Amino acid sequence: MRRNILERFRAEHGEKRIGLLQRIHIVMLLEAMKPHAQKNWLKTIRGLMAFAVANSMRPDDPSEGVRAAKVAKSMGHMTWLEPQIAIYRKHHQPGTMARLGLELMFNIGARRYDAHVLGHQHIRDDGKGPKLCWRPHKTLRTTGKLLKVRILPELQAALDAMPTTDDVLTFLKTDHGKPFASAAAFGNKFADWCRAAGLKPVLCDDGKTRSYRAHGLRKAALRALAHAGCTDEEMMQVSGHSDARQLREYLDEVDQEQVADAAMDKLAKKRGTDQNGNTNLQTLGREVTNRKVSC
Repeated sequence: MRRNILERFRAEHGEKRIGLLQRIHIVMLLEAMKPHAQKNWLKTIRGLMAFAVANSMRPDDPSEGVRAAKVAKSMGHMTWLEPQIAIYRKHHQPGTMARLGLELMFNIGARRYDAHVLGHQHIRDDGKGPKLCWRPHKTLRTTGKLLKVRILPELQAALDAMPTTDDVLTFLKTDHGKPFASAAAFGNKFADWCRAAGLKPVLCDDGKTRSYRAHGLRKAALRALAHAGCTDEEMMQVSGHSDARQLREYLDEVDQEQVADAAMDKLAKKRGTDQNGNTNLQTLGREVTNRKVSC
């Protein structure tokens, strides 16, 4: 990506002297770009300027202090809720690849890439029940963390309902009985299963129309863990996150819901019946009437 940006920059301005590039020139170039393009372009130019300074081609970095336009935060893939999961399960019964795909991602919170490569070779039993053991592809070159997640009854039932084949190592297969060629291919097939189940696109709060996709099940799995009272550390050991801040992006909605529920519980209790048989609203009304109110 950065090479392409530099090639375009060279094609348009390559005959000019790098020592004459000024901050105003960078600002003017950014104005014609969209926010995401501004961010990528600015990172690339800063790398070029660092090279220029290090090689005495200019004394300073003219991009220092220049900021790209803020990018509106995306809501990302929609989180599946219980009604959508129930609709999908009703349409895709156990014994179908579509049902196995849902149970695999929803019950262990796996990423799309990991889900499409998992197979029976990843199952281990340490005496406490079968577990899926794998190293997430996303962190393979960084933490290389090994995840061991227990197989819940819903997932076990979906696995047991599928015919076993020794020649294919993955759980999930195409209509031709072959492993999916890529995570994207599996994701596209899963989108077809969602449409077949009658899950229609939804107009979201940010004005964008989104369809139900595989990654939304990972978010739903974390949401279910949070509602079950799991701590951040417990959820991270299932999801494979190495930073609690990343996990928070998935769970802010759950936190708001839980805190709001607690507030409404307190309000409902306040509006209940007191020891004299009066509702607390009646008691509160008398208190307000007799109280001297200052404005």
